[in-house]
Amino acid sequence: MAGSPNRPKRTMKMLTWIAAAVLGGGVLAAAPAHAQNAPATPPARRARQERNRIRADEIQQSNANTVYQLIQSRRGMWLMRNQPTDMSGTGSGQMLVFMDGAQLDGMDDLKQLPLAGVRIVEFLTPAEAEHKLGKYTVVGAIRVLTRDETPADSARSAHR
Repeated sequence: MAGSPNRPKRTMKMLTWIAAAVLGGGVLAAAPAHAQNAPATPPARRARQERNRIRADEIQQSNANTVYQLIQSRRGMWLMRNQPTDMSGTGSGQMLVFMDGAQLDGMDDLKQLPLAGVRIVEFLTPAEAEHKLGKYTVVGAIRVLTRDETPADSARSAHR
C-alpha cells in the first residue's frame, strides 16, 4: 500500500495532460488550415493599418476627384495632424507628402493631384515615415502610390 498515496497525484497529472490535449486539439481543429501557415497579425494592428490606408476599392467607391478630397471625405483626421507643432524652424512639424517615392512640396499638392491611377493613399506615423522614407517629421507623412506595395501582395506575386 506504499504506492497508493502517489496514485491520486498520478491520476491528477494524467487528467491534466488529457484535458490539455483535448483543449489543444480543439483549438487546432477550429483554426482554418490557411491560418495555421500564415503569420498572425493581431486584429488591433490590422485595424490600425486599414485606418491608415485607403485602398483602390475604397478610392473607386468615393466621389472625390483629387487625392485631397478623398482624404478629406474618408480619413479627415489625417488632415487635422497637419498643424504647425514645431517651433525649431526645421520644418519637421509639417506633414510630408510623397507620390511614388518622390517628395512633393506639401498638402496643397494633394489638392491638384487627380485620383486617376492612384491605388493606395496611406498615412505614415513619424516612426514609419522615418523607417520607410528616411525622412524625419513629428507629424507624419502621406504617401500616394500608383501601385500596391503591401507585403501580402508582394509575397503573393513572388510565388507566382
